[in-house]
Amino acid sequence: MPSSGELRLRTLILALTALGGIWIALVIQRTHPVPAAAFASGPQPADFPAPKLVRVPGLNRPVAATPIANVSPRVRPFTRVPTKQTPDVQVRLAASKPAAKRAPGAAVLMPQQSRSVAESPPPPLEPLAISDAQVASLDSSSARITWKTNVPAQTQAAYGLDAPTIWGQPSGDSLVQHESVLTGLEFGTTYQVYLHAIDEWNRAQTTTVTITTQGMPARSVASTNGSQIVVDNRAFFPTAVWAQCSDGFDSNINDGINLFMGDGCSTDDSTLSARLDGRAYSIVNANNAATADGRGLIGWYYPDEWDAFLQGTVTRQELDKSIPAPQAGRISFLTLTNHFYSLANPLPQGKGMYPTLMSIPDVVGFDLYPLQVWCRPAFGDVMDAQRELGTTSGGKPTFQWIEVAPMEHQCKDQKQLDPTPATVRAEAWLAVAGGAGAIGYFPNHWSTTIGTEIARTNREIKGLSQALLSPIAPATSDASAIRVSARTLNGATYVIAVNTTDATVQAKIGVPGIGGRSPVLVGGGQVVGADDQGFADSFGPLAARVYIIPPAGW
Repeated sequence: MPSSGELRLRTLILALTALGGIWIALVIQRTHPVPAAAFASGPQPADFPAPKLVRVPGLNRPVAATPIANVSPRVRPFTRVPTKQTPDVQVRLAASKPAAKRAPGAAVLMPQQSRSVAESPPPPLEPLAISDAQVASLDSSSARITWKTNVPAQTQAAYGLDAPTIWGQPSGDSLVQHESVLTGLEFGTTYQVYLHAIDEWNRAQTTTVTITTQGMPARSVASTNGSQIVVDNRAFFPTAVWAQCSDGFDSNINDGINLFMGDGCSTDDSTLSARLDGRAYSIVNANNAATADGRGLIGWYYPDEWDAFLQGTVTRQELDKSIPAPQAGRISFLTLTNHFYSLANPLPQGKGMYPTLMSIPDVVGFDLYPLQVWCRPAFGDVMDAQRELGTTSGGKPTFQWIEVAPMEHQCKDQKQLDPTPATVRAEAWLAVAGGAGAIGYFPNHWSTTIGTEIARTNREIKGLSQALLSPIAPATSDASAIRVSARTLNGATYVIAVNTTDATVQAKIGVPGIGGRSPVLVGGGQVVGADDQGFADSFGPLAARVYIIPPAGW
């Protein structure tokens, strides 16, 4: 038997031998070429790539497992056309070790932010294409077009006389069969329609269709809707003349006049609509409201500048005999002097008649004529008076008359105050910027050069009418000489900017939400650079411009 000293030595040698074996095993494990993760997931070939570590809900450490992906075909939608959100890609993971108590083989939803596989599939080899565009229905004020795309896509249609100016609502779903409904069209007018599609890979395609609307209906129906005039199922923007004779119809219509107020060559204007024969709308003297009828007749007008002939204390009961009974499908118009305006001198009898007068018609307007009556270029007052009428009329549709030729007033001998094409354009757009839902030109005859400008302005108004009658949007100018106003419709923003002076002015136009989208100049097509707050431009004397900021994706 070994001594106690030898026993202790042998025990020490055995312990050291065991420790050495453990150390050698650890060294072999650390230097072995197979990834450690393979040990956790069972035997694997030596050349099997190391799987990615993923985190499974319920475990406090990553799991080395090979994920099994089950990807829905839907991906995040493109944002170029605003639509409803589509669910994110869903990835399901089968782990080798359960994270918590659950049925064997149950799948766990991978959080979006931690997924590492199964992204959206690549786009197909075939490009996005639009086909089979068909005009399914068409009348005097609307159109319905059906069309197809070869892959699911979201869509938005637009139309205009020469370029996209009015956009419809964007679609909410990605489809291959599409339908675009266009409203607010003018009768007997040719439009270019733009069918725009974007697929889930953000590829865009546009095609165009040309349509021509039907003529004026046999009987027109007119009403008001808030601050809008509605005729034949569309918001209508009249461009009018007063008391024109039959021999002036053609010239006025060629210059874009679409509403004739009364007959200047007859005391009986009840046949006015028959003589226009569906080429334009008409209204007659209130005295003829009960008997007049015909194609394009939409109502009647009250005595011109009625406020100048009444006492400030007049009551509605005193005027009842001059107010025709209401008629279905007919509306009434009244033109006031400018004396209702807070910055205009009151009439000798005061301003007490205005609340009563403004309560009578469906549509109320006024004439101001800064050059021919006020004898000064008070162009800013054209917009300010229009805005004031909008607030004092109870939210009714409003309009303003624009001076287009010398008149029989005290300023007629001051030739520097004669209207020019520039003053006509500036006054017209200032009135629209102030909220006018219609404008008239007075007198009913003008020079050839002014007629050319009237035709240009009326064409722009016609192409933009649905936008001009849409809700006011915020817009600012850092130059007081540049008066601005904006509208929004189906993702597009429209900015009216007018220089009220005879000097060149540089201005920064602020448009909340512009997001760097570049405005396009109506009538010229020039693109103006923008930042996140707005855009800058230089305005010549009395320059009047309309900018369109298209919806995202256009």
